[in-house]
Amino acid sequence: MLKEQLLFSRISIMVVSYEMKTGFNSSIVQKNNRLLVLRELLKHKDITRVQLAQKLGLQKSTITNIINEFVSLGIVVPPSEENVRKRGEYIKLDLSDMFFLSLGITRRDYQLAVFTLDGQVKETYTTSFSGTLQSAVDSFKNRAKELQSKYGKKNVIGVILAVPGPFMIDRATGEETFAVSHFGEFNRINIREELETALEQKILMVHDAKLSAYAEWINAPEAKNDPGLSLIVIRSRGYGVGGGMVVNGRIVEGQLGVAGEIGYMGMNYNDHKGDKGDFEACAGTDSAVDYMRERLFEFPDTELNENSSYGDILRAYSKGDELATWAINKMAWMLAYGISGLAYIINPDCIVLGPDYPKDERFINEVKKNIEKRTHPLITQKMHLRISTLQQDSFVLGGYYYLIDKLFDNGEILEFIKSTKN
Repeated sequence: MLKEQLLFSRISIMVVSYEMKTGFNSSIVQKNNRLLVLRELLKHKDITRVQLAQKLGLQKSTITNIINEFVSLGIVVPPSEENVRKRGEYIKLDLSDMFFLSLGITRRDYQLAVFTLDGQVKETYTTSFSGTLQSAVDSFKNRAKELQSKYGKKNVIGVILAVPGPFMIDRATGEETFAVSHFGEFNRINIREELETALEQKILMVHDAKLSAYAEWINAPEAKNDPGLSLIVIRSRGYGVGGGMVVNGRIVEGQLGVAGEIGYMGMNYNDHKGDKGDFEACAGTDSAVDYMRERLFEFPDTELNENSSYGDILRAYSKGDELATWAINKMAWMLAYGISGLAYIINPDCIVLGPDYPKDERFINEVKKNIEKRTHPLITQKMHLRISTLQQDSFVLGGYYYLIDKLFDNGEILEFIKSTKN
């Protein structure tokens, strides 16, 4: 379900209302009013015409005309004869035949999800790959094309692709650059171009951690009564740590779009071997495997061995294995070290750790304990730290939220709907 924080209108209700009251009746105002009503219908599943008029400051007759237009367009369910006689009937939006494709690709897997325009998940698909990036992209394209064909090319009105970072965009030239650690292939393959050619459709490409942060912010219980909540997401999928920041409902991007790339913060200045001293090398989930191997032979009773994976370590940790506990606690210490710096630099209200970190109170408490050693007590008292509670992958979920906001911001969503219905 869409949260109330999702669809913050970028159009000023005050300006629209003022212009309506003063008799200004341009096509721009009419279009903006339609966008306002559509946003409100997406935000509230149970709402009447009277409530719409009150929330948006529009005349009841304006609301009636817009709803009648939406009925004729086929995106609002026609009211029954009984409800026509009722003044308080609920308006039912129907966007079940229009879809978004939200896609994501990482160093080791790719994800695809199909959303209806009103946010219902139709299906999701994830597959891992171990070969070249090109072979993965070829498979990715084929699967995306199958989904586009299944739901109807005309009915898929938007496609977004989440990509690992750093993902930089030179706004002057439009040039896009990937600097993904240990994965130079990202700069040798134009993933966007290959997907656009395969789908014959424009694709919006965004850094995956930023989309995660946006999805977390929209669904954050902390933001229900505080739309100005500042939030940071820290995610790790094996090697690397990705970060995204949302402040006042906006993704923080920076000059080239790399704001939030906390994985590249220096952690160990004595390490001169490439990027081994970076935050992502020290606090990513793969680091727990390195820490385990460092002391493997000091724990003869451990169930772990030199071939144990991060998943094996998590299972051993849940059983109280001493070596696994030591490795996870060291990862927690490193994570806390980086977060302590963020607490002073960004001073966020909330930090959300991605689902690959242990979903265990012992782990969270270990991170908090080590943060408290390095920060002022008032900061730790006011900063909320927790593990993500989202059931869906936040990359693709954030892609849905971001894409629908873009279509509203650009005022293009109604045109896409009309082209689908015609």
